[in-house]
Amino acid sequence: MLSKLYEKFKRFLRANYVYLIILFSTYFILTFPVPYIVEAPGGIMDITKKIDIDTNVDTKGSYNLAYVTEYRGTVFTALLSFIIPDWDLEKVETNDVNENQEATYLRDHLMLEEANQTAILYAYQKAGKEVKITGEKMYITYLDPAIDWQLKVGDELLKADDITLKSKDDLTNIIQTKEVGELISLTVKRDGKEKTVRASVRQESGEKVLGIIISFLREVKTEPEVTLNFSKSESGPSAGFMTALTIYQALIDQDLTNGLKIVGTGTIDANGNIGSIGGVTYKLMGAEKANADIFFVPEGDNYQEAKKLKEERNYKIKLVKVKTFDDALQYLKKQNGIKK
Repeated sequence: MLSKLYEKFKRFLRANYVYLIILFSTYFILTFPVPYIVEAPGGIMDITKKIDIDTNVDTKGSYNLAYVTEYRGTVFTALLSFIIPDWDLEKVETNDVNENQEATYLRDHLMLEEANQTAILYAYQKAGKEVKITGEKMYITYLDPAIDWQLKVGDELLKADDITLKSKDDLTNIIQTKEVGELISLTVKRDGKEKTVRASVRQESGEKVLGIIISFLREVKTEPEVTLNFSKSESGPSAGFMTALTIYQALIDQDLTNGLKIVGTGTIDANGNIGSIGGVTYKLMGAEKANADIFFVPEGDNYQEAKKLKEERNYKIKLVKVKTFDDALQYLKKQNGIKK
């Protein structure tokens, strides 16, 4: 029986080997990786499903995150980007210490966690609820690519010149005691182990720096308790503003949604300032496709890009530019007829 099947298989290969070679060669070529990513219109997701707070607030409308869809760069996806409208190729600098796969993953997830914690702190303080920071850690999320580093993205900063670092100010103060070009000894935790490396003090715009960007991960205790449930595929800081708005809504007595499907994007800082993000036009496309009513967008270049696209394509969605959390809050209260 097996011998007969084997003979049939050989006859099949002899008769079709040319086609099989072409098929496998084509598949290999099309799936071959290229140093690009493809950015495309995304969609929206109901952020209330990501946030668990023990409150009794019921909203008629919804708060939603906008996101960009990214495809891994291959010959096939790169070719499709020249055919499919709104698909764009973005070059990836493979020799940049910040852009390898591991560094990108670590940085984006550290920034998401930092944004979530900032959103919790701001929303609870704004709502007059109990919140306190019980711990803080510092992680490196960006390294100047022009420097040959012993550091890596994702390193947790512990000490500088054997002095335990409790805040960014501690590191800044140590840097200021050094001359330009002088080395600082840094103790970091990497892969669960402590490691000592050295970094040189540089001067940029008249200031002494190392050439790194740090994210702060805080342990936060709140009352009522809050849990955020983001998946591993979700990352980056651009959901910070909408996360804060959704948490705030859960902590107050009024429904601010007015029955509307509300979408937004933008970072948020400890003072409630909303920062710009990337891919705003792709996010607007996704919000329009999902028939959203309102799209909150950071003022400045983000708003101008979104406004231009809305006018060119005659989108029905309402664009609302926001500079601060209070801008969004006042807009929603006005829609609901709530006195300020």
